[in-house]
Amino acid sequence: MLFIEGTAEGPCAVDRLGLQGIPQMAPYQAAFATAPVRQQQKIVQSQTEWPISADALAIRTRCCRAQIIYEEGDPAEFWYRVVSGVARRFNVRSNGRRQIVDLLLPGDVFGFGARGRHAFAAEAIRDGTMIARYPRVRLEALAVSDPRIARMLLEMALEESRRLQDLILILGETTAQQKVGAFLAHLAGRLAGQPADRVSLPVSRYDIADYLALSVETISRALTVLKHSGAIALAGPRNVRISRELREGPDPISDRS
Repeated sequence: MLFIEGTAEGPCAVDRLGLQGIPQMAPYQAAFATAPVRQQQKIVQSQTEWPISADALAIRTRCCRAQIIYEEGDPAEFWYRVVSGVARRFNVRSNGRRQIVDLLLPGDVFGFGARGRHAFAAEAIRDGTMIARYPRVRLEALAVSDPRIARMLLEMALEESRRLQDLILILGETTAQQKVGAFLAHLAGRLAGQPADRVSLPVSRYDIADYLALSVETISRALTVLKHSGAIALAGPRNVRISRELREGPDPISDRS
């Protein structure tokens, strides 16, 4: 959930978000500015309410595991939404190592691109992952005429930006244990329909390693340290119970490890 403070009306509210200079936001910034202030102040990602007029444009594809959705450098002709399953955005570095920059869960919208092209590749993680793609030009045309669509697209772009900011904060942690702990707490907050203290990991340890820029061996060691410290409890390879300290503390495990 993303809250925007302030009471300014019109374009000022949008400018305060730092979006005035983003070309792909231009077609619907004006429409967003006409929304009531209370709607501008509270922007929330919706995983279920997708306007019928926008959904009518969707082309749905059921993907197999590791199926490419788009390649790095491809033209950004579509925007995408995860209907079910899990996907990832990533880059393969010059040394051959994969760096995951975004883990995409049901409801997440992605593929906005930059300068008309995708900066990262995207692929499905699980068999049966359902991806809806929306022709960008037609969706932008809808946004110009329908303020609801304009607000929705702005919300989705902000949420994508927030996920990247969260990744930066996680990578800014000092130790591997802190990075893994922060990742688990972050993931628990994103997964809907699960108890707040439990996480059923939707990705493998290899994906977590590539997301945190660590080796899979380091991930395994960090989980063991977190377990022994009482920060988490493991109930199988992908089921984790998270302590309140880890969920709520700014530096939950501190130097205990």
